[in-house]
Amino acid sequence: MTTTEPTERIDTVVIGGGHAGLCMSHVLQREGREHVVLEKARALEQWRSARWNSFRINSPIAYSRMMGQSDGVPDDARSVPLEEMLRMWDAHIARRGYPLRERTRVRSVERTEGGRFIITVQGDDGPRRYDALNVVAAPGEHQSPRIPGFAARLDPEIQQLRVGTYTDPSSVREGAVLVVGGGQTGMQLGEELARAGREVHLATSRVAGSPRDHRGEDIMFWLDRLGSLTAPREECGHPREHADPMPIVGHDHPISHHSLARMGVRLLGRLNDISEDGEVATFRDDLHANIAFAQRGYERLIDRIEAWIEDLDPAERSRYPSPTVEPEWIPHPPLAASPPPLDLSFREHGIRAVLWATGWRRDLSWLRVDEIRRPLGAHGTPDSCGTGVDGFYWLGFDGLRTCASGTVAGFPLDAEHIATRLRSDTGHAPRRRSG
Repeated sequence: MTTTEPTERIDTVVIGGGHAGLCMSHVLQREGREHVVLEKARALEQWRSARWNSFRINSPIAYSRMMGQSDGVPDDARSVPLEEMLRMWDAHIARRGYPLRERTRVRSVERTEGGRFIITVQGDDGPRRYDALNVVAAPGEHQSPRIPGFAARLDPEIQQLRVGTYTDPSSVREGAVLVVGGGQTGMQLGEELARAGREVHLATSRVAGSPRDHRGEDIMFWLDRLGSLTAPREECGHPREHADPMPIVGHDHPISHHSLARMGVRLLGRLNDISEDGEVATFRDDLHANIAFAQRGYERLIDRIEAWIEDLDPAERSRYPSPTVEPEWIPHPPLAASPPPLDLSFREHGIRAVLWATGWRRDLSWLRVDEIRRPLGAHGTPDSCGTGVDGFYWLGFDGLRTCASGTVAGFPLDAEHIATRLRSDTGHAPRRRSG
C-alpha cells in the first residue's frame, strides 16, 4: 500500500500519556531506549477534565507520585487538592522531558509481514505514521462515559450530568437529584450533594467498603505492609470478567451506606431500568445485599490488618495504638428496618436531575491486529501485559500482573517487567544512558 504520510522509524511507541504511559516512558528513558509517547489530548487528561471542583487525591502522596517524582512533600500527606497535585505532576513531566506528543490521536495499529508495527496517527500537523519495533499500549480504561441506553428516555426537563460535566452542587438543577452508581465516585458525590442540603436518592452497587484509617495510619500504608500492592493478581480474584471498582472511601474520611443514610440520603438498589415514558425508575431488590457486601469488605480488611499485627513481637505490636471503630461504619438501624422502594416516580419525588456515576468504557477501536484483539473477549479486557504477539504489551489495566496493576501504585512494577521483554533491533540498537 502506498502512502504520502510521513513515516518515522522508531524503536518503541507508547500509546497513552496518562500515568501508566509516562511511567513506561520513565523506564525507557532511563534505559536509553528510543521511544515516543502518543497522547490524543493532554498529558493526564482524565485528571484534568473528568473530575469535579472539590476533588482531592484519594491516596497519600506516597502512592500518588509519578515514577521518579521528587517534590519535598511528606509521604503521608493526603487529601491534596487536584490543582496542587497537577502542578507537581506537570513540574515532574517538564523536568524529565519525556518525548511526549500531545493532541496526537492514534487511528490504527497494524502489524507488518516482518513483525513490526505501523501506527497511524492524526495530530495538529496532520497525519503521520510510525514504524515501530515495539508497542506498549497504555490508553487507560476511562475513554468514554458508560451511561445506559435507557437514559435517553428521560424527559428533557430532567438535567443529566456525569463525571466531567458535574462541577459542584450549584451546577445541579434545583430539586431532588438521583445519583446512579454506588462506587467510590457515586458515594463521594452523594455525600457532597447531601452536605450542600440537597435531597439525594442514590442507586447503589456491589462495591466493597474500606476503612480510611486503622490504628492511626492510612489504609494505603496498611495495604503496602500486607503486600496487597505487589501480590500476584490471582490473590485478588484475577482473571475475571469484570474488574472490581475502587472501594468505597473518602479522600480524608470514611464513607459508608450507614453514614450517608444518617445524612438523609435515600438509598436504593441498583438502577434496573427507566420506563418507556421516562417517568419512573425501577431498581433491583439488592440494597441490603449491597450494604452487606460493602460491610464484609470493610471487615475482612480490618481482620487482615489485625492478623498481621498479631504476628508481630510484643514490642513491635505496642507501636500501634488500639483499634477504634470508624463512626461512619457504625450500623444505622433504620436502614435494615424496611425494604427500599423498587420504583421511583421522578415527578412525585421532585427529581429534576440525574447524576451518572456509572464508570467508563475503554476504546481499543484503533487496534487492527486480530491476534491481539481476539483474546480480549466480549468485554475487550486485557488480562496480562503480554499478548502472544512479540513486541506488543499492555500497561495500566486492572489485573495484568498484580492486584495493583490498574493503579498509580502498581504501574512501575509492570513497566519494569515490560521493559525487560521489549525487542531490540540490532540495526537500530538503543543507546544506554543513566538517569
